[in-house]
Amino acid sequence: MSQQFDLYVSRGSWLHRLDPRTKMALVVASFILLLMSDQVLVMLAYLAAVHLLLRTAGIPWTRIGWLWGRMWPLTLMIFILWPLFYPGGEPVLLDWWLIRITRPSLLAGLAAGLRVDALAFAVLTLMVSTSQSRLVQGLVRLGLPFEWGLGLAIALRYLPLLHGTYQSIWDAQRARGWRPEHASLRQRARAYIPTLVALVIAALRLADALTLALAARGFQPGHRRTTRHPLRMHSADWWCLAVLSLLIASAIYLRSGPILGS
Repeated sequence: MSQQFDLYVSRGSWLHRLDPRTKMALVVASFILLLMSDQVLVMLAYLAAVHLLLRTAGIPWTRIGWLWGRMWPLTLMIFILWPLFYPGGEPVLLDWWLIRITRPSLLAGLAAGLRVDALAFAVLTLMVSTSQSRLVQGLVRLGLPFEWGLGLAIALRYLPLLHGTYQSIWDAQRARGWRPEHASLRQRARAYIPTLVALVIAALRLADALTLALAARGFQPGHRRTTRHPLRMHSADWWCLAVLSLLIASAIYLRSGPILGS
């Protein structure tokens, strides 16, 4: 399955054994803590903690590096553009024509870029340690309708398949001499039409096969569903939730202070 959509790494670590609802709470708590702060040191500390957590869970460096490889261009763009659009504070490091860069604006841009990275790694922690079936099962236990959960599971399962189909069509077209990158923008848009038509036909065939498969298994919306391995909260989950609650309460208490406040 394509790594672009399926990030799960099968391990038997403590992180993998946590209930998916607990890991969703970890993501929500991370979002709250990160959005409450604008300090570079807080972002760096969180990133260091997440990397340590992922490594103790047996997540390989290649999977961590995969996310960094996709996040660093966005981080760099935020760091460059932030001081140009929010040039407040003192001291001024550069003042030329319409460009005014100050030290606080640079620090704010760095903090904003690192915050985006930290938020991405918070979600990565959930995705690499939770299989698609348990992720959907956790969402259903939190109140998501089963039909919606099934739709999400199908999307997570078949998006990589459609991506692979598109890549196969792309490779087949290029093997026949298709080179859209050397054409104009209008010619390039028209050149993509045969590829998109083939992809739509493949998607319709896939949807038809999926419909027959659901009908053969007796799927009926609205009926109560059971699972072979139901989710159960263990002591480690409750301890983790207690720690998260304490962290959020402490962050709210210190929000106007020098640690997390601006």
